[in-house]
Amino acid sequence: MAATLGLVASIALLLAGASALRYGGRLQETCEGHAGGVTSGWLCGERNTYKDTIFASFRGVPYAKPPLGELRFKELQPAEKWDGFLDATVEGPICPQYTIVLNPLMDPRGMDEDCITANVHIPLAHRSGRIYGKMPIVVVVHGGVFGIGSGDPDILGPEYFMTRSVIVITFNYRLGALGFLSLNSTSVPGNAGLRDVLTLLEWVQDNGEYFGGDTRDVTILGHSSGGSIAHLLALSPLTQDKGLFNKIVMMSSVGVRGFFNYNPEYAATAAQAFLTTMGINATDPEQIHQELITAPISQYIEASRVLQDQNILPTFYPVIESVHEGVKRVIDMDPERQIEIGRGEKIPMLIGFAEYEFSILKPRLEELNITATLTAMPSVVVPPLLAFSPRVSEIIPIMQNRYFAENGTADEFARLLSEVNIVYPSIYVARRRAALGGAESFLYQFAYRGEHRVLDAITRVNETAHFEDLTYLFKQNSAAAVPEDQLDGSQDRVIQNWMLDLFTNYITKSSSEKDEPASHDLLHCKGLIASHPIEAKCENQLATTDRCGALLSQCLDNGYLWDKGHGVTPYVLDSDSM
Repeated sequence: MAATLGLVASIALLLAGASALRYGGRLQETCEGHAGGVTSGWLCGERNTYKDTIFASFRGVPYAKPPLGELRFKELQPAEKWDGFLDATVEGPICPQYTIVLNPLMDPRGMDEDCITANVHIPLAHRSGRIYGKMPIVVVVHGGVFGIGSGDPDILGPEYFMTRSVIVITFNYRLGALGFLSLNSTSVPGNAGLRDVLTLLEWVQDNGEYFGGDTRDVTILGHSSGGSIAHLLALSPLTQDKGLFNKIVMMSSVGVRGFFNYNPEYAATAAQAFLTTMGINATDPEQIHQELITAPISQYIEASRVLQDQNILPTFYPVIESVHEGVKRVIDMDPERQIEIGRGEKIPMLIGFAEYEFSILKPRLEELNITATLTAMPSVVVPPLLAFSPRVSEIIPIMQNRYFAENGTADEFARLLSEVNIVYPSIYVARRRAALGGAESFLYQFAYRGEHRVLDAITRVNETAHFEDLTYLFKQNSAAAVPEDQLDGSQDRVIQNWMLDLFTNYITKSSSEKDEPASHDLLHCKGLIASHPIEAKCENQLATTDRCGALLSQCLDNGYLWDKGHGVTPYVLDSDSM
């Protein structure tokens, strides 16, 4: 008996030693903070207060085993278990990336492949003593052109949603080459970053109730490339009828052709450029794989720097996957085709964009000779969804006349890029869903230009640009953030509360409800937020009132090329234009 107990004790010590080594000194015997647990072990988080809400935060929680060594590019494996309490009071490292140091809105942090962590924020109680019950869960997919970003609270602070009884989960996923390189092989099929998000969603289903969440009421909220990821997962064959999520929000990007290219041909070109820059000259797929998994991360970051600085390769993108033995495809066909066959039709979608998305790039566009660019690359004016239309030669002069009346200014080019890359695809998705039936689709345009804009830390633009709507949902906690006391009592705070009401009402309403996502006064703006945008009628007087006009722009411009009888529409593409 004593021998048996000794053996058990020895095994326990070995396991504890292994977990202590794996979790790098984050383990402790007791918790003096806010205790919680997941399937892998106990957590020690902390309590915070914002306004009149007390909330708990668990940061840097591993949701899978880190993809190190042979696991680089592979589907994530379950997180290792630990003994004692895991210190969950600080975020983990961000995933390796190059341009993070160039973004003043994101606080530079340590980078490491051991970055597969989540941050869980849970409203606990109101100061009045009211205790919150089981709550809906919002899973936030950060943006960053599939190459930068993190789930850290620098730009995704949970504080605002904590006042609305919603659990917020942010997280990291693999980026750049580590997340989206495709060699069209079993070893590196592509879309590793998308698989990470799927793993996180499965982790939420396994652990959400431990945090007081309702795992039957999960919303994915993605911004920019995060919006594309949310949409691609709603269309994926791996999520149909699985119950991993119930609603999605796509802000400033969707999953159809827009600012990114998911064709295998592009992925092959990107892979070759990357391998050449990495100095990998092998031709055998297995040899290439071995060199990739043994190369240091610093080499990946340097290769990304070279490719971006020389404008050889902006980034890696999700890709339509080929069939490989033992590999489940996340994307198996063109997303437009997936919409047409009914994938994702049961999932309600809230789709939105800022009024002038790409005005954020105007300072860079002003450095271009736009006239020369249009001469050298005339097809840049063609919406990607129409790039393969037989009428492209007719579209080019029409688009040039529409957008470049003043001979190619940065303002004109920014408006073009906004509409063809983000606005056009967003409206396309909303209209096709409305035409095909299924769950409700909601469409909004954010046109409020605030007085206290964190975006001014990046660039000075007069228009409502990319990223601005996100700042009214998530507290900005970077060095560039506007102090809270400057927001109190301002119109910006009013708009923030309206936005929170709008999104919270959408997030918390039952998927079976048919009401529009009302938001107090915004309930009356039916011409601007419509469950069936294709049938929406604009009440022009609403666009001039403080209530609606401050938040949402006038009705969407109906003067686009595709409404002018030129034989091409983004809403119902005929077979010749697909």
